[in-house]
Amino acid sequence: MRWPWSRKKTLASSSRDAAPYYVLGGRRLTLDAPYMLPKDLEESSRLDFQHMLLRNILKSNYLAPIRNPLSVLDVGCGTGRWGVEMARQFPNANVVGVDVAPVPVMSGAHTHNQTLAADNYVFVQADVMQGLPFADNSFDFVHMRLVVLGLPYAQWRPVVQELHRVTRSGGWLELVDTAVTARSPGAEKWTKWAQTLAGFRGIDMTAGDQVGRFLKETGVRNVQQIPLEIPLGNWGGRIGIAMAADGLSGAKALKGPIVQQAHLATDEEFDAAIQAMEHDWQVLFGVTQPFYIAFGQK
Repeated sequence: MRWPWSRKKTLASSSRDAAPYYVLGGRRLTLDAPYMLPKDLEESSRLDFQHMLLRNILKSNYLAPIRNPLSVLDVGCGTGRWGVEMARQFPNANVVGVDVAPVPVMSGAHTHNQTLAADNYVFVQADVMQGLPFADNSFDFVHMRLVVLGLPYAQWRPVVQELHRVTRSGGWLELVDTAVTARSPGAEKWTKWAQTLAGFRGIDMTAGDQVGRFLKETGVRNVQQIPLEIPLGNWGGRIGIAMAADGLSGAKALKGPIVQQAHLATDEEFDAAIQAMEHDWQVLFGVTQPFYIAFGQK
């Protein structure tokens, strides 16, 4: 499908295009990109699980007061599930998902869910840090979620400015992210290693709590930031158990980069740290994971 607002067509490509990857610890990671987590089917499954968990908690895919948008952009779209659900909810809208690498569930032989599709949804491969391949004022609603482990801190303001550029006057922007910190004593070792790894890439794992400020500094109006503390572990019932499963899966995914690439820990030390984290989340009361949702109007 050719989109009428596309401007930098050389940056865009279909989801079937190849991207440079390397395998580390049995996981497929993106080459020459700061993103810390894998880009493989196991990670896609985690992202889908995480999406459904957040949607269940929020009772919606968005909090901005949009009504009937005709054009929606999802930056850092991951598996594309959020965008496809928005496309189905708003069948008259053109919905675009953008990610730096092809999305496994949307690309040929890597498809693991053939139902994840909508006629009014398209995936465009592009790196938002290099500029989005869309004209100014193209979208009624622009959404970016959970990019804190892939976006160097120095790039936050330029990226939000780019989101602002492609949002039409009167349109809405929404950012959703988290702050990755040691939420319990057993998580301290893993968090220290992850923070060191992030620092090598210029990433601040706590930047998610600044999403509202980033919007305001870009000139977005009527900004609201809503903090959430989601239960983490058995004490939180079904939500807490699900959030712990999501967190542990994400933590384990960094074993290759932490152990084999950065040599910050041995296999045994890493596994022991994961076990300590899991034990905390099984027995401690009151552990939470923060999320921050900020939205505003251009």
